Amino acid sequence: MRSHVGFTKFVARLSAVSLFAVGAVGLAGQSLPNARPLPSVQQVMNSYVSALGGRAAIFKHKSMTVRGTIEISEKGPSLDSATYYKEGKMLLEVTLPSGGTYREGYDGAVAWQLHPRNGPKIFEGDVVKSKERDADMYYPARILDYFKSMEVVEVTNFEGHTCYHLKGTNKWGMVNEHYYDTTTGLLAGYRFNSAWRGGSGDETEIFSDYKDFSGWRMPTRDTHKSADGTQTDTIASVTFDNVADAVFTVPDAIKRLLAKNGGA
Repeated sequence: MRSHVGFTKFVARLSAVSLFAVGAVGLAGQSLPNARPLPSVQQVMNSYVSALGGRAAIFKHKSMTVRGTIEISEKGPSLDSATYYKEGKMLLEVTLPSGGTYREGYDGAVAWQLHPRNGPKIFEGDVVKSKERDADMYYPARILDYFKSMEVVEVTNFEGHTCYHLKGTNKWGMVNEHYYDTTTGLLAGYRFNSAWRGGSGDETEIFSDYKDFSGWRMPTRDTHKSADGTQTDTIASVTFDNVADAVFTVPDAIKRLLAKNGGA
């Protein structure tokens, strides 16, 4: 969960990317960082976990259900969504205006998508690694496990926040930039290029309206800005330890596609 969370850590557009991310990082109490050396990446990560509520709050649950809405634009419909996480698996369900349901999942091996109009799709290559990350509900506590390099490059302004700017390259070679508020210690947002996985190119993702859920602080508003427009994902509720294993059963349409492709 990206993020994820991060903690995505997957989480965006219905056609290509994950819709939920939970991640929050920072180094609190350093509102004038230009006057002192930059913190190390590990210091930022440690403070990030503390700002969220600590490792105990993140790891004490075995599964999670996140419910909310997705607004594709200011004039677009508000779509109800539910995302389920457990043991490295994830299922997203979005109710469409037509009454049908868009579904996207990762069962620990297969990353798939099922659209009422477009039919089944199986993700391949590096996109599967991205989906695996997004399915990790503990992503906020182990961000660096998904990166082969990360550095704190500067202090800068991001969407009205004074932030530590971290620039990293993940383990499948994609650059991802993180911005952590120097005062609150919370993740303000990301910048990245989504073209490699079917997106429109440069995107900005902004996290806000943090709230406490069973001791774990999460951003309840996630705003995506890209050439396609603006999408806003809002969390209404988060509940824990209520997800059955059967939730992650791969749909029959995906099984048939796997068999057709020689994958089952």
